[in-house]
Amino acid sequence: MIVSRAGAHSVNRPAGRPAVARRCLARRGMLHSECEAVDHIRTEPHGEIETSGRGGTDEVWLVLSGAVTVEETDSAPWTLRRDELMLSPAGARPKLTAQRDGAELLHLAVLPHSVVRQLPPRVPELPHD
Repeated sequence: MIVSRAGAHSVNRPAGRPAVARRCLARRGMLHSECEAVDHIRTEPHGEIETSGRGGTDEVWLVLSGAVTVEETDSAPWTLRRDELMLSPAGARPKLTAQRDGAELLHLAVLPHSVVRQLPPRVPELPHD
């Protein structure tokens, strides 16, 4: 179990830009699953959330509070709001920017199915329904 206070966030504040705070809740070495990472992210208004450095994973973004503008290469910008979820496949690198009130998100990075199906079976294997 990981226990930490809100102040445990790692804060990234590029010169002249809003702060983005990221707290690692789990990394692959801590898990026996296809999950690569679980992060809690908070950002000030207009803060940009960086996803670089975790290539080859599918990503799940859940907005806990606030809203973010999502920019993808193949569509017009759109808004992801509180209690909404976005799935982003491996290789896609959407740009997320917090709107006027900032945002708080939960980010999960998971191995794509193409990788998971090559992994050895778990022991003991769970029965399937």
